Amino acid sequence: MFKKVLIPVLLTVCMCVFTACAGSTEEQQEDIPLLEPANAKVETTYVSRMDISQVELHDGAVIPSFDEFSFDVNGYLYGVFVEPGDKVYKGDVLAGLVGHDHQTILDLEDEIKEIEQDMPKLFESYDLDLELTKLNGGDVSEKTIETRQKKELAEFELKQKKDRLEKLKETDIGYVCIVAPYDGTVVGVSSAGTNSYISKGTAVVALDNGKAPMITCNYFISESAYAKEYSCYAMVRGQRLELNYVPYTKNELKVIVNNGISPATKFEIKDLKDEEIYVGDYASVIEVKSFKADVLAIPQNAVYSDATGEFVYEIKDGERIRRSVILGISDNANVEVVEGLEEGACIYVKS
Repeated sequence: MFKKVLIPVLLTVCMCVFTACAGSTEEQQEDIPLLEPANAKVETTYVSRMDISQVELHDGAVIPSFDEFSFDVNGYLYGVFVEPGDKVYKGDVLAGLVGHDHQTILDLEDEIKEIEQDMPKLFESYDLDLELTKLNGGDVSEKTIETRQKKELAEFELKQKKDRLEKLKETDIGYVCIVAPYDGTVVGVSSAGTNSYISKGTAVVALDNGKAPMITCNYFISESAYAKEYSCYAMVRGQRLELNYVPYTKNELKVIVNNGISPATKFEIKDLKDEEIYVGDYASVIEVKSFKADVLAIPQNAVYSDATGEFVYEIKDGERIRRSVILGISDNANVEVVEGLEEGACIYVKS
């Protein structure tokens, strides 16, 4: 009787032990954290091959092709004589520049001219006064000295003004003009006001040169960065337009930086063909910074990370296994898998 009771008891104990062990193993397997909220929905996907592009989008616009004109010396803006939309012709003066002493020079020239015109009459009055002194029996010798001194003082003051004028002219730039080199339409002018200081090379007037429209975007892309890109194009009215980068000269960039201006990026359209676009149209400029074809990839939201690095959870033989991965480029939706997973592997995806 004792043996009959003992055997079932031992079997029961063994089963409890085995059950406990099995439960312990399963619990350890489930202890791997998903780093997600308890109520997060988790789905699966497979590691597959695809093309991945790393892109950036920028707002842009279709603008007329134009040439910018500037002064080749520093000075003060005398005036811009045209406005956007004006039709100009070859030889028209578009803007004027003067030196710091321009007005002083003009005033001195007028003053000297007036003195030279009045001096003969002034000297004649001195001589007449001397003659009246003689006729009235006055002291002629003293009056003669006084008359001579007045004439010498007037001549000295005139010479001083002339000397100052010449000195000012030695360093003065004079009156410098920007002249239209061809017939065209003004598409932009400087916002600088009269008497504003203008550095040489600063664009003052822009003329439509009649060529095909251009694309511009407010985000600045350097020439060196553009050279490293896989491609760059624009979408306008649903049409893809291939672009050529239009670089700034070193002097243009220097002027832009010195004036605190945020430079735009300009592009020529490679081959407009029959595409229908208009000046003022919105353009989306797409930079394809890098591109890889037929690479292993997974959704970006399948990737976890902690202090040890990036990893995913692979489902294999019904078990969830943590896999460390090395990732490559991403298009924000999918990311390249360089190491850590094989094609076709089933992985968790956060949703």
